[in-house]
Amino acid sequence: MRMRTLYFAVAFGAFLASPFTSAANEGGFEAALRATLTRHPAVSGKEAEVEAKGYGGDAARAQRYPSLSAQASADNETTPSTLRVRQPVWAFGRIDAGIAYAEADQIVEQADLLRVKRQLLDQTATAYARLQGIYERLRVSEGNIDSLSALFERIQRRAEGQLASSADVRLAFARLIQARAQKSRLEGELALARTDLYALTQMPVNAQQAVPGEYAQLSAASELKARAQENSADVLLSAQKVALARAERDREKTASRPTVYLQAERFFGQSRSFNDDERLSVVLEANLEGLGFVAAGRNKSASARLNASQENLRVTRNDLDRTVDSLYANRKMQEAVMRSQYQSVQELAEILASYQRQYEAGHKAWLDVLNMQRELTEQQLQLVQAENDWLIYSLRLAALSGGLDAAAGLQQE
Repeated sequence: MRMRTLYFAVAFGAFLASPFTSAANEGGFEAALRATLTRHPAVSGKEAEVEAKGYGGDAARAQRYPSLSAQASADNETTPSTLRVRQPVWAFGRIDAGIAYAEADQIVEQADLLRVKRQLLDQTATAYARLQGIYERLRVSEGNIDSLSALFERIQRRAEGQLASSADVRLAFARLIQARAQKSRLEGELALARTDLYALTQMPVNAQQAVPGEYAQLSAASELKARAQENSADVLLSAQKVALARAERDREKTASRPTVYLQAERFFGQSRSFNDDERLSVVLEANLEGLGFVAAGRNKSASARLNASQENLRVTRNDLDRTVDSLYANRKMQEAVMRSQYQSVQELAEILASYQRQYEAGHKAWLDVLNMQRELTEQQLQLVQAENDWLIYSLRLAALSGGLDAAAGLQQE
């Protein structure tokens, strides 16, 4: 499929809006993103982990409910047994702290699920764009083969008319063979790229459709960095880990506090001297391990983990700024390369046409024409590569700031 060249930024109005023509059949960029999020095993596995954390929260909340225990023994005269029901009345914040920790743990897992999805979106967008770049290089390669075939036929006719030597014919045929070999290599790269995309989408997706231009249109660097900080899954995950560490510290602070229970007991098979068969009481229960040193050590450990998570959040934000700056700078560099390569391709195309006319007039050698054809093809391939690199950098920045979420149907919980 033919695809237009030059995928330029909006800021450079002299460039075209899109490097590819859209296909009419099903599939495309958005379909690939949605397929990855619905079919990739990493997503389903992480969703199962989120569900498991939810059950952990249910277990923590269930500590507010009564507990039932039974005890039985036997001696020479009786077989005494006891049935006991205990309802927590006041735990001095221990149960609430445990519930808060379980809920924070589930939120961390949900943030990690978002991180996995964003990572897969980045990989899918990159794989899709690279596949389109190979399609475009194949188009250039096929155009080179067509041009060399026409030149070869022309030199054959001139050789038959004794206007060209056999060496010229052999040289033209050698260049044609090289062009065909180049196309074969690109077809091999295309097969590997299709495999990479399939590994992400888990289904065949038509990647010949153009990436919609709005996904590659980005704002200024400062605004983009602010949006990335606000929407980054890595920053969100680190922030939720800080909340989890804070909840863990609060849980450790309350772990050694006592609990007041309302307790009801029923006795069976007791000796005759024991008159009461039922008992209702209020029980205060506490456990101080290691004279309190165990609790003190755990509190200090939790506080240290909280400090570490806060520092990790600052590192994550700093790394995100550095990543955005790097991607944005590379994107700007590719824009400059695209401008120069486009001008070079235009100039070489005109020079090639001039060389062909001069060859017909006997002022240029056949080798000059073939060399100019080769140089034009190399410049076209470099232009296509610059366009594709620019598109990849644009899509990675969009994925980093949440710009691909709507296309993939991803809703942040």
